[in-house]
Amino acid sequence: QIMKERANRVKDLLDSGKYSQLWDYYPFNSGYFMCLKLHDVDAETLRLHLLDKYGVGVIASGSSDIRVAFSCIETEDMEPLFDLIAAGVKDLQPAAKA
Repeated sequence: QIMKERANRVKDLLDSGKYSQLWDYYPFNSGYFMCLKLHDVDAETLRLHLLDKYGVGVIASGSSDIRVAFSCIETEDMEPLFDLIAAGVKDLQPAAKA
């Protein structure tokens, strides 16, 4: 039940449109992790940036995908987590460097 609540919260956040300019997400169910498909930022570069600047660990898979484990994140901490990932993406977007 806890895992289902966490997965549903992640789906609600991702379906809200708040992050749709930054990434798409792959279908997932109540489990332990989910994957984001980044629009214009390299996954490994983002992984390193998130760890260094925000203390957030994700797994890069290929050039555009990151894996986020939500199984250990409390439901109320989901939005702050995805907000940090979004901040990291925005830091690295080409327009941010101009």
